[in-house]
Amino acid sequence: MKWLIVVAISWCIGFISFPLIWPNDTPNTTEHRGLLSKTQPTNTSKSVSTGQSNITSENNLPHNTHDREAFKASLSNDETPYMSIFRIMQLAEQDPLEALLVAEETQHEDLYGLILEIAGKMQFSNVISWLEQQKSTEQYESLLDGYLRGLASVNPQQALSDVELLAVEPMKSSIIMSIVDSWANTDAIAAFEWLKQQTETQSTLKMYLNTMYYYIEQSPNEAANLISSLPLNESTNYLITSMVYQLVEKNTQDAVDWLDTIAVEQRASGIYIVSRKMAETDPEAALVFLNNQKQAYDLNLDYFNSAVAEIASVEPNMMLARIDNYEANVQRDIIINASYALAEHSEVDFLQVINSLSDDNKDIAFRQRSAQLSQTDPQQAFNVAERINDTTIRLESIAGTVNVWSGFDKRAALTAIDNSTLLTASQKAEISSQIQLQLTSSNIIYP
Repeated sequence: MKWLIVVAISWCIGFISFPLIWPNDTPNTTEHRGLLSKTQPTNTSKSVSTGQSNITSENNLPHNTHDREAFKASLSNDETPYMSIFRIMQLAEQDPLEALLVAEETQHEDLYGLILEIAGKMQFSNVISWLEQQKSTEQYESLLDGYLRGLASVNPQQALSDVELLAVEPMKSSIIMSIVDSWANTDAIAAFEWLKQQTETQSTLKMYLNTMYYYIEQSPNEAANLISSLPLNESTNYLITSMVYQLVEKNTQDAVDWLDTIAVEQRASGIYIVSRKMAETDPEAALVFLNNQKQAYDLNLDYFNSAVAEIASVEPNMMLARIDNYEANVQRDIIINASYALAEHSEVDFLQVINSLSDDNKDIAFRQRSAQLSQTDPQQAFNVAERINDTTIRLESIAGTVNVWSGFDKRAALTAIDNSTLLTASQKAEISSQIQLQLTSSNIIYP
């Protein structure tokens, strides 16, 4: 009988003292209802399953200051800082607000943006109260941007609603652009339809252009039809360029066929891209394509010449061998592009390739190669510059090379000048003086 009395008394004490020993961790629903209602998942079944998984996983997470202190203390035992970061980011996936508080108290402020983006993607609205506390800080815009970009990737309408409450101009317009960009990255058509309903401003025009890039990537056929119906302007040219890039990477003929469907004045930039891509595998076909476009559509001569010269950056030997077929200005562009393509070739190989050029064209090639090598191999750049036939151009090229060279090896540059057999004494003195003046004016000390 005595043991029954003892058990009964113990049970009563436990029942009475339980709320005192174990405080209720349940949040004040009245206080937080406004915040939580701001961001609700649109998929009911998903929200239920997410809630159930949160209940299960939160058993292992810090719920109060005592648990947070224990978590912070455990971070100090991590073998590397990366492990601490990894654990905080793990926490962010289950309770981003707690992760923000831990990051704040352990001086991991650089993790705020990542944590908030996770919070947005997982539609945790409890971080909004923390965000509002950052309004007076310089990083508020970037923090809010991170959260809303993440939210926009799963619930763009909610992100657009939240930005109205959390930001004012000009910050609001900037973040809306970010939201729409994130939205378009996942659903460009929906973002495009929303944009069509907005008042036309400089900001919405920019968003429209960015959204179209995603539209082209996600729905190339629909985008192709839409772009071909647009009036010609600078923005349309950008879109055509992007459209052709997408098509030509998959199938060159598809890009050619699409170009045939748009207005002649719209196709120039696209023709440039197609011919460049063709030249990677068949430079002869690229030249035939360009000539056909020029004859059939009266292609703008500047675009034609630029496209022809660009083939030299893929097939320099062929284009240099045919250089006499083109006008002087085109020849110059061909030589410059070919020089870039031959940059990794040895000096002997380079000389062999340009051997058939006229003296004037060789000077262009030498000057270009010297400028290219001045940072990586200044001695060879100097040697190439000395090969220039025209005295004035040679002097300018040598001076340009040694000015760059002296920036990291003054002694070697001055020695090269002294040893030159093509520079007169007065020219050597003038170039050396320029180097000294350049260094003095910038107050840089060199060995």
